[in-house]
Amino acid sequence: MRFYQFGLSLLAAVVLTACSSNTARQGTPPASIEVVRGPTWIQGGDARGADDITVRTPHFTFAVSRQGILDLAMVENGVFGADLVESVDFVPGEGELSVERLEVVHHSPDQLVIELARTWNGHRLLSRYEVAKDYPGITLSTRVLDPVNAPLFAGYQLQRNEPARQGPSYNDVPRMVQSHWTAAQLQNNLNQLYETDDLRRSHAAGKGLEFTAWLSAGSLGNLLSDKEMYTTSSPQAELGLFELAPVSGNFESYLSTMRQRWSRGERVYLNAGPLLKDARHNSGKIYAYTPKGRITADFASAAARGHSFVSFGPEVYPITTNFGGEATPYSETQVEFRSGIGLAKAEVWLDGKQVAGWKINGAKWFRTGVPVPPKRTWMQWVVEDKQGNKAYSNPIWIK
Repeated sequence: MRFYQFGLSLLAAVVLTACSSNTARQGTPPASIEVVRGPTWIQGGDARGADDITVRTPHFTFAVSRQGILDLAMVENGVFGADLVESVDFVPGEGELSVERLEVVHHSPDQLVIELARTWNGHRLLSRYEVAKDYPGITLSTRVLDPVNAPLFAGYQLQRNEPARQGPSYNDVPRMVQSHWTAAQLQNNLNQLYETDDLRRSHAAGKGLEFTAWLSAGSLGNLLSDKEMYTTSSPQAELGLFELAPVSGNFESYLSTMRQRWSRGERVYLNAGPLLKDARHNSGKIYAYTPKGRITADFASAAARGHSFVSFGPEVYPITTNFGGEATPYSETQVEFRSGIGLAKAEVWLDGKQVAGWKINGAKWFRTGVPVPPKRTWMQWVVEDKQGNKAYSNPIWIK
């Protein structure tokens, strides 16, 4: 009898140790992409179905159910934290969604693709969730496989369990340190950069409708940078939705459209990608304010808040109010221009019109400033070098 009791105690201890070890392992980020079927282990998670899918990556974890993404947690202090989302899903409009299948269609240590097939008001929908090991985020896409005969108010929507956490405020720049800025070109097909949880908007009727988005878990995807960038946990790592639609064509035309949006009070910010060219047919880079180092999460946060400028050669740095920040009327906004080949001229734009300018005559470094006028919406700095290359700040908003 003693031997039997001892055996039960030993068995119980082994089971408890195994469960504890498994829970600890699940809470620790893996080296590659891992997939588990069944109720999620994410703390506070809602994906409890036997067919639900939990995905673990080195940077975040999420769970997909028949209702879309129900849970997502990011790395905090070396382990996965609590569930941050109530749901992330494509919302087609009024009407019920019926599920046909949820399956993993591709899985390797570095990549994952999940498909969710549903029907809505007689229309077939195919949603995909694509993940790459090196980029904290999910490429979301939904195709409407049948023609739609009426306009849609549709798109992706993120619903959080609690309001987005606020990172440090970089409204003002205490001093200009060039190494506090990181330059990179976005390779992901992101459109305008801005913070939103709701990409729904009106769409015309038609066939072949497709909706795409990037769900950032602390990254804007693949970045082309001259210096190494680091994908690591950061207090500034944030969830956010970005529209996936290639920005192409002439940068000046793109800029004209953005200035119109700024004048309407839309806080959207400049992008730079390989398909967006200046008058000399060159593509630009985003310089984002990252005072804590070249961390992809910090770059993503700064770009989404407009703490950045776009350059096709020269550089423009704030030394008072940061780009994307708010300036008080009658204060002074100051900037510093730099160019290795020499500066030619600079401009200030106010609510869509140029209001001031300087000829610089080849200096490689130049500082200046202007007073902030009242009863205006935004102001922008533009600088040009001796070869005609330009740099464009994001707007400074006027209180």
